[in-house]
Amino acid sequence: MLPLRFVSLLVILFAVQAWCKPAKSSESVDYIEDDPPSDYNDDDTIDDEDDTGALEEPPQIISKPQSIHVRNGSTIYLHCLLKNAEKFAVTWKKDDEFLYYDSNPMNADKERMVRLWNNTLVIYNATLNDTSNDYECSILNKPPITIKHRVLVSDEAPVPSPLPPRQQHKPPPVHVTPAKRVEVNVGQNITLGCESREEPMSEIKWYHENKRINNNIIVTDNRITIVNINKHDSGRYQCLIENGKQNPPVGAISVVVNYAPEIETKGKWVHTGLGVESQLMCNVHAYPHAKVTWMKDEKEVMPKRGSIEIKGNKTRHILEILHTEREHLGNYTCIAQNILGRAEKTISLTGLPSQAMIFDGEMTKTDSGLILKWQLESYSPITEYKLQYRSKGDDNWIILKPTVTNGKGNQFTVEYKFEGLEPGSYEAILMARNDFGWSPPSKPHMFVGVYADEQVENVKGSSSSAYRFALDITILFLVVSSYALSL
Repeated sequence: MLPLRFVSLLVILFAVQAWCKPAKSSESVDYIEDDPPSDYNDDDTIDDEDDTGALEEPPQIISKPQSIHVRNGSTIYLHCLLKNAEKFAVTWKKDDEFLYYDSNPMNADKERMVRLWNNTLVIYNATLNDTSNDYECSILNKPPITIKHRVLVSDEAPVPSPLPPRQQHKPPPVHVTPAKRVEVNVGQNITLGCESREEPMSEIKWYHENKRINNNIIVTDNRITIVNINKHDSGRYQCLIENGKQNPPVGAISVVVNYAPEIETKGKWVHTGLGVESQLMCNVHAYPHAKVTWMKDEKEVMPKRGSIEIKGNKTRHILEILHTEREHLGNYTCIAQNILGRAEKTISLTGLPSQAMIFDGEMTKTDSGLILKWQLESYSPITEYKLQYRSKGDDNWIILKPTVTNGKGNQFTVEYKFEGLEPGSYEAILMARNDFGWSPPSKPHMFVGVYADEQVENVKGSSSSAYRFALDITILFLVVSSYALSL
């Protein structure tokens, strides 16, 4: 039989645990405190597809410099084959004169000097004036990657160099169809084939950019058909001939998909202020590469030294206003066009405050008040706030004027404490005003009105649960220690 003292200690322990157990509230309410965002935009943002991964290989020029001596009237081929340069602009120059910016001719002699699809510069009917030691092909990276060729055009034929002994041409082990490079417009179907002269040929495996082919590709014997092709289907296709050997033959086909321009922007609004540098950006995806122009008030925006700069590569196009004035505010349209179509998107450059974003809401610990906080951006001082709220289902708004406080730089925080609210659901909208006018209204924020005093006490009590748990453990330790010492 247990000692009487031990039974008494157990009774005391159960009594202590019952005393430490918190009272059960009539309604279980969890309050989650939201961390304020470090950055935000008033519109849905789109990730920049131009951001390169940490393991992406750098761009390269794989051609070698050439020194060419030709006779007057000849055709000259200057090679500039590229690798990993799809996201960079490429230029051709002769001395200090631009010949091509990507596929766009920059000189008046564009019919005689032609840039091919593989970036080779062809000079037809060469003249003495084409002689130069500085034909330069450049990838516009930081720093630029360049290759230079030397060309001498004369009335005398060049002395031919001795030719190496001819080698018998050996046909490739894999024949691809329709060609090693194929161009197709978006939405069309295309069939690629692969044949081998080697025996045996048990199986052909197809890969796209070193990955097994996708679901929109139909495989028939030694051919594949890409149905309703899209821009993501472009790239290098390889057929691997499984013939049981250690190094099976492989054929490759480069597929180029032509498609109309597509434009992405970070938002519909860019907020700025007088004297501030403003930047508008649009990302353009197209093939062939699109010509991009900026328009304002139905007029093309042109670069202006010390005032406006226009920058761009194959995808990212930026309009910079170095010192913003009132005349610069307004709607700007980014227009992209190629032979397959045209696209445009409008961005508004404004001095108005940005749309306010809710970033905090909590039940206070001293009374039944509820604090709501918003954050917004303005490059001019805020002169007034307008806060309106109403109960769910009510048609009438209650309008309040929160206190205006100084911001940190162009960031402003608005805080308001609601007191004396009846229980229920509410919605609130905030607007801010500066010298340029009122901001767009914030998105309605739904919140729950303040509970009765005893419910607030339960909320407060839940915050001390950790203390009561610690007290419970301490008493249990004392009881067990007392029993151990009495034995």
